[in-house]
Formats: sequence, C-alpha cells, structure tokens
Amino acid sequence: MIEYSYQIDPRPADLGGGWRLRLLESGEEVGGGVFPLSQYATAANAEEAANYAYEDALAEASAWLASRPADEEPAFLDDDGPSADLPTRITLPRKDAQ
Repeated sequence: MIEYSYQIDPRPADLGGGWRLRLLESGEEVGGGVFPLSQYATAANAEEAANYAYEDALAEASAWLASRPADEEPAFLDDDGPSADLPTRITLPRKDAQ
C-alpha cells in the first residue's frame, strides 16, 4: 500500500528563506515546491511573510494529499468495526421480502 505524506522544511536565508515542500509517496520524493519569503514580504509585513509562505506550502500539501487515491484495499465491517479480513458469510435480502 502506498503511503502519502509531505514535509515542509525551512530554506536557508541565502536561498531566499521561506519554506521547501516535499511531496512523498512511501518515503520517496515525487514532487514539491519552494515558497520563498520574497513572494510575501513587504516593508509592512516582513514579520508575517514566513507565516504566509508556510500557509501556502501547507495548502499545497493538503490539496495534493486530497487528490491522492483512496486506500485501494477493501475494508469490511464486523461487530468491532472495520476489518481487513474477508467476510466468511454474506446475507443478502430476499427479493420477495419488502
């Protein structure tokens, strides 16, 4: 089963600061992006620029996770909730019972 995750790391100031987003499938990087402070910073909001950049990186990561396929393994319900075991008996309603 493929595990989807992300990592947001700070970028060095000499590269423009901000954040680096890594999109991961089973621990391997498959995409990502950078969110440098220069895209967000002005004289009036220099202190908030890091938060804006992080929020954008997080929004991108969240959208990517939401676009990934759902768990492909079937889940069955038993008396204790979801179970990975195949059911041993399935009872279907009778056609004449309404």
